Amino acid sequence: MGCREADLKSNLVRLAASSQGVVPDLKGRLGGRGGYLHPRRQCLKRFVEAKVKSFTSLRRSLSRAERLALVEQLERLVSVSEQ
Repeated sequence: MGCREADLKSNLVRLAASSQGVVPDLKGRLGGRGGYLHPRRQCLKRFVEAKVKSFTSLRRSLSRAERLALVEQLERLVSVSEQ
């Protein structure tokens, strides 16, 4: 959802679409649609700045403010690398 690079699932962080909105799914156990991001600053930045109207993996649109809030939440929950 950020850099669009394929990688091992263990190297990515999952975002899950739920009835409450899109939430981080660090354990990968929430049901429903989901998308994956690398926990790297450049990938998170690309996710926030994406010019897409909706994310196919989530089947949902996210405003820039919603994406920024998700990234801030992820930064608190996981260690973000500078790569």
